[in-house]
Amino acid sequence: MSKRDFYEVLGVSKSASKEEIRKAYRKLSKQYHPDLNKEAGAEDKFKEVTEAFETLSDESKRANYDRFGHSDPNQGFGGFGGGGSADGFGFEDIFSTFLEAEAQDVVIQTPQEKAMIFNIQ
Repeated sequence: MSKRDFYEVLGVSKSASKEEIRKAYRKLSKQYHPDLNKEAGAEDKFKEVTEAFETLSDESKRANYDRFGHSDPNQGFGGFGGGGSADGFGFEDIFSTFLEAEAQDVVIQTPQEKAMIFNIQ
């Protein structure tokens, strides 16, 4: 099932201010709160309204949502945007960790040092 547009969920325009988003959330959260509304599906609507508010009330999340919609490549495995992931650890980090560890094990030896190790004279 595809998710509804968060602006549609809250009933606000894409140019809505933070205050308009907050007011819409407060109204809908009271309307669909599971403790106040025992109708079937009210809890799911409450969760949908809460998710929409959490995204649209945060400036960076809202900017990502406006740009990518529900398919933000920075969320989980939705994409490979530069090799990063939601927690900030990506493929580059894995490879650099291995390369750094290998580089620390490399010892540059002069011919004299090699001779001493193998008792070559």
